[in-house]
Amino acid sequence: SARVGAAPLLVQAAGGNTSLKADGVMWIKASGTWLKDAEARDIFVPVDHAALMAALAADDPRCEACTDFVRTDLNATGLRPSIETTVHALMPQRVAVHVHCVNTIAWAIRSDAEAQLADRLKAFKWVFVPYARPGLPLSQAIYARLRPEIDVLVLGNHGLVVAADTVAAAEALLNKVVRK
Repeated sequence: SARVGAAPLLVQAAGGNTSLKADGVMWIKASGTWLKDAEARDIFVPVDHAALMAALAADDPRCEACTDFVRTDLNATGLRPSIETTVHALMPQRVAVHVHCVNTIAWAIRSDAEAQLADRLKAFKWVFVPYARPGLPLSQAIYARLRPEIDVLVLGNHGLVVAADTVAAAEALLNKVVRK
């Protein structure tokens, strides 16, 4: 998280977030925190992953803020979940990295982005998600296109999400996609 957060071509200011799912808890970068600070301070908020997934399946409006799913017993500092918490929850992999990569956005703002990226990303299990407002609308747009094998999302006019089962694999995948 700190390495990604320190890369200005991946993360502008406080934008972007990372998450890790373990033992029923999804730890996600808190709203208003900076990824680059991950090693220096507590920036992650614990969310009950199963409860959030059940609420998403029920189209529960509490999924917009996700504050009702915070594990308060593990959240001594009172951090609030990122607006992109539901995006991370939807990814079946343990680790998700969402960046506002300058290179990806340069492609993702094009009206022909999906077609242009098809050849460049053909070696990946990826999907293009047309622009939707961050938060629950974006998660709903992702859900409509997501398949279990997908581990790369290019978000129209927004950024990039990669996911893997380990931190090392997620970082490697991020680097490979960004190079392409």
